[in-house]
Amino acid sequence: MPDNLYDTIIIGTGPAGLTAAIYTARSGLKTLVFGILKNSNAYKAHVFENYFGFEAQITGPFLMEQGKKQGEHHGAQFIEREIVDIRQNEDSTYTVTDISLQKYSAKTIVIASGLGFKPSGIKREKELTGRGISFCVTCDGPLFKNKNAAIIGAANFAGEEALLMRSFTENITILSHGKDFEFAPKIEEELHKQGIKCEKTPRIKQFLGEERFEKLVFETGKEMAFDVVFVALGSATAADFALELGVARNGNYIVADPKTGATNVPGVFAAGDCIGGNAQANKSAGEGCNAAVSVIKFLKGMSAYVDYS
Repeated sequence: MPDNLYDTIIIGTGPAGLTAAIYTARSGLKTLVFGILKNSNAYKAHVFENYFGFEAQITGPFLMEQGKKQGEHHGAQFIEREIVDIRQNEDSTYTVTDISLQKYSAKTIVIASGLGFKPSGIKREKELTGRGISFCVTCDGPLFKNKNAAIIGAANFAGEEALLMRSFTENITILSHGKDFEFAPKIEEELHKQGIKCEKTPRIKQFLGEERFEKLVFETGKEMAFDVVFVALGSATAADFALELGVARNGNYIVADPKTGATNVPGVFAAGDCIGGNAQANKSAGEGCNAAVSVIKFLKGMSAYVDYS
């Protein structure tokens, strides 16, 4: 197997992602996990009193760090970087791109990266979504060839969306929405090379337009007109990845079989908060187990797999 081709790539280092990594690595699958451990909601938990197997209180950092160590013990590799893109290849493998624009290939994907779209909170966003306001360049970019496009966001996800939009138009401006830009060096370099404008702006107060989006208004009163606006705040989320891969969603949640974690796309599985239900560490860990066992069956062509110990 080539060095950069993995049996499975797991996105997320919460209870679901870490549990999935333990199972897939322990079964002998070449496993790569992306995610920043300290960003997990479970890591931020002050104490756990209801996690299976611990009579005394334990802290979130302790539990998550032990989970990562357990995955590493069984051979899982971890990279503490954000993922900005996932694409399916013609041979049914998947290409994952991180914030340094390094690419990795996998036979299967497990999405365990938390919840979906982060709304901007800008007035009239909901009314104009799908009418000139979008959350997905992959989905809607081709509809706006040679148009004047804005990307709202100040971090790597916004930069990656802008680079994707460059395939359809040269007229792209990233608006910081009241924040300082925080691009990874390689993304910043590529934005400059592609001639994509980055404007540090005040916060955007409102979207204007009757039947469709026409312009936006900053809190200072200044207005800017664009043909389309893509909202790309923070980091890429499970919903973003789902849209790129054609995975079915129900609102912001990924639709996955509760028994197997399987989505409608062969080779793509999901677990944890991104598929809905109770936001509990025990529940997410169980779903990570389900998804991992499904990956093992999928890759090994097995109808049954049992790991008792």
